[in-house]
Amino acid sequence: MKIEGVYVPTATPFHEDELVNEARYADVLEYQLSGGVAGVVVAGTTGEYYALTTDERNAQFVLARDIVGGRVQLIAGCNAGATRDAIAFAALARELGYDAVMLAGPPTSLPNQHELATHVTAVAAEGGLPVVLYNYPARAGIEFGFDALDELADLPEVIAIKESSGDFSRFLALQHRYDGRITVMCGSDDQCFDYMSWGVRSWLAGTANVLPAQHVAFVNTMLSGNIDLGREQYRALLPWIQHMEAGSYNQKVKAGLAHLGVDCGDVRRPLLALPADARTELLAILDTAIADFAATGQG
Repeated sequence: MKIEGVYVPTATPFHEDELVNEARYADVLEYQLSGGVAGVVVAGTTGEYYALTTDERNAQFVLARDIVGGRVQLIAGCNAGATRDAIAFAALARELGYDAVMLAGPPTSLPNQHELATHVTAVAAEGGLPVVLYNYPARAGIEFGFDALDELADLPEVIAIKESSGDFSRFLALQHRYDGRITVMCGSDDQCFDYMSWGVRSWLAGTANVLPAQHVAFVNTMLSGNIDLGREQYRALLPWIQHMEAGSYNQKVKAGLAHLGVDCGDVRRPLLALPADARTELLAILDTAIADFAATGQG
């Protein structure tokens, strides 16, 4: 499986009563595809998987498969607190024809590194699909450390890691230690220019929900070797990306989408929608980013 380009963990639209808005999910996916993304992640963190029931997640896997229809790569978010549940999600994804699964560390239980590697190995073996690891210790409470990755690096099913720790020195160590064994994907949105300057060829970005075309243009610029233009493009996006990363990420994704004509409703509780003043501030920064990106000649 070739990992290159922009991948989007898609937002999950809700009605006012918090039920999943399946009709609007088609709009979300078509918006990403029209922006030229290489793949979508279904039921990822930005998709609020943690607030979905098992039936809702399974239904979303089916719905995304039907909407996408093979036009881009499909990755199933299979995060779960129990290994058997992650295996069940992965097995369904395999039956539906997904290309890969994404797997973070099981939340709350705090497995040690060997237990974490054993969890991934079981999902890979019994789920039967390539695995993209998701390292985001601030959310999962556990990191894919070198001890776990050393156990997993030569497992054929483990193909990539979305690195979202924010620790750039760790990224450099991953690049060196697992070169040719595990592909590193940028998952630290505010560091993507630096990642790609060091040879990374993919960006798995929640922010791409809002500006998929701009993300794709930037990544294509970097992959073409035009670093100077890429720097200008990224400079245009960075104030908005940094604002996104400062907190209330999922709320900001949905506010940005609604502002651009793809209304996903609000986040599901326990999260709450942005207050009016915070929304106004976000959208002003977003509009500036769009204008500044367009001024680079690529918007």
